[in-house]
Amino acid sequence: MTSHLLTEVFFIIDGERLEAQASLLAPTLKRHLTAHQRAVAYVREDYIDQVNDFTLDVLAASDVEVRTIPGTNLGHTPWLAPYPHGNKILAAATPRDCDVSVCLDTDIVLTGSIDFAAELGDALIAACVSDYASATGTDADWQAYYAAFNMEPPEDRVQLNGGRRLVSFPYFNAGVVVFRERGNDGTRTEVGRDWLGAALHFERAVTRDYIRSNIDQFTLPILGYLRQSPIKPMGQHMNYNVQAFGDGEGQKQSVVHYHRVGALWKHSKHGRATLEILADVMNREAPETFLEVFGLHARRKNMKHHLRAMAEAG
Repeated sequence: MTSHLLTEVFFIIDGERLEAQASLLAPTLKRHLTAHQRAVAYVREDYIDQVNDFTLDVLAASDVEVRTIPGTNLGHTPWLAPYPHGNKILAAATPRDCDVSVCLDTDIVLTGSIDFAAELGDALIAACVSDYASATGTDADWQAYYAAFNMEPPEDRVQLNGGRRLVSFPYFNAGVVVFRERGNDGTRTEVGRDWLGAALHFERAVTRDYIRSNIDQFTLPILGYLRQSPIKPMGQHMNYNVQAFGDGEGQKQSVVHYHRVGALWKHSKHGRATLEILADVMNREAPETFLEVFGLHARRKNMKHHLRAMAEAG
């Protein structure tokens, strides 16, 4: 049994767009997290005073604890240049008093209860294989990335989920990363610290061109090999890309990753369900308030048919 393991599920708030996303994610965590799971929103120190009252109200109603990311009041430090995606790595490196951590991108909603510790199993780190090859890098790129760490590229390969389902060097989507915080003897694993160390080293040591926003995903498999514990691939249901795969009729979708909120509203089930959970956790007016507060980030055009259906249903 793994369900007794204390698990913290965390996500990032930095800017109005992520506030809008957090206001959709948090109520689904309230609805679906279990007794041994708790939720945390990490906010940059230089943004905490700007968080909208509506967002704070949703987080409070959803039992989400708000914490600041230490050392984030000094611009893009410790990165050499701005790297917003790095906030998740900085948060991952922050100590937590739990057995298992789950790092979620904020553009996600849960559709049911999940035993994250069971998904991790005996592994150190687990994530879902990437959907597409567009950002994975060529074999020569990966050879350069591993060389920056004085490592030979691994012989392991993964099959990507989308398109032609190409075979690639291990490459994972960092939208859902489950990792162990302490071993059976209580010793801290320092996975988050080591992920940050790998990302900072990658930024400084890799001279080959790469997509900067993907440092987190380039370093995740490297981290696994540095720790001599390759990333465990989870099933696609743990990071289901509705923007790419649509309704996915008949496919299990435990964690829905929508990327753009319009893709969530277009889903035949998850869009309305997310708004209904928001209304249930807050009040009936909350979806309309969400629209008023976040404007274009809410994508009203794609959302209005759900609001109309909810109003007709009473």
